[in-house]
Amino acid sequence: MRPSPIILDDTPTPSPHLLTLLQSHLPHSLPVLRRLQFAVNFSTAGGSTPHTHVLYARAQDQDQEKNKGHFAAAYVDLSRAPETQVWVYSSLERQSDNNDDDNKEEEEEEEAALDLVLAILKRIRAIAIAGAGDWSILVPLPGPPGGGSQKRRILVGTLHETVRQGLLARGVRMDKAPGVPAELDWEFCGKWLFRLEDLPVSDGGGGGGGSNSLPCGMRWDRVRKGDVGVVLGRTNIKRQEATLLMLPSTVVRLDDGSPVAWAFMGLDGTIITLHVEEPYRRLGIAKALACKLMLEHLPEYGDDGWGAADVFVENHKSQAMCRSIGGKLSWTLSWIDISSVGDPI
Repeated sequence: MRPSPIILDDTPTPSPHLLTLLQSHLPHSLPVLRRLQFAVNFSTAGGSTPHTHVLYARAQDQDQEKNKGHFAAAYVDLSRAPETQVWVYSSLERQSDNNDDDNKEEEEEEEAALDLVLAILKRIRAIAIAGAGDWSILVPLPGPPGGGSQKRRILVGTLHETVRQGLLARGVRMDKAPGVPAELDWEFCGKWLFRLEDLPVSDGGGGGGGSNSLPCGMRWDRVRKGDVGVVLGRTNIKRQEATLLMLPSTVVRLDDGSPVAWAFMGLDGTIITLHVEEPYRRLGIAKALACKLMLEHLPEYGDDGWGAADVFVENHKSQAMCRSIGGKLSWTLSWIDISSVGDPI
């Protein structure tokens, strides 16, 4: 069967139809939906920029009113380098748990779904090329020996492993994300999902792990500008000060104001940069911090009740913390640097 032509919308803001469509694909669509919600709900705080592109690809013969057929969507802002610049969702992700490798019809559907993702990636390449004169902030890759042209990194975040494997099979070259140790061929995260109504809530005085639980001599606050230097000094992941300051956050302070634990709600609604200083660990603070952050700030994104965290597969302590507050490991993802979509970006 000849594939239907692809329609690709490129707009500065998401349409109500796209938001509704993504909501119908929860929880699989959560990363892209949350990023779009942040762009809309935090627009005056820098949630979106003049470089924002919202991409939506589907087959021309798709019945939009019935929300049937495959589609792909992405949030793109290349000016966010060196942080995550692209989030992509494919409806293929929702079907990944039920695939039948021997079903020819499903194989054809998968190919059609990947065509939509490729259309989005090619559009991102075109955006990068069109703005090449302005993208001094894009991180250049090392050029070939003796000089020559340099490629530009475009960092795609939280890419579902099903989509990554499909793109590899279609010839898309991917480099490891910056910061991945040289001894690792690749670095994977697990997507942990939470339901707000299932999070523990405690009125106790410490150790209970609920959202109100803090040891004596500590208090809740938000992260302030004077805290950012300490926060950045405790993480190996590149973060911009301006980004951290516009994100919802929760911090635990001693009575003298010193921050001893903190966490942020990321651009895509995940718990990020959760840290507890060494002398204050094993007191239940991390659990209380994660719960309070989600309960207080996720409603600023949406009202669907889903929370999330991306945890490296080697980080067993963080996995145990997620499990202790009701989190469920749901799928595998990674950050990638897209270097080629048929030809170099």
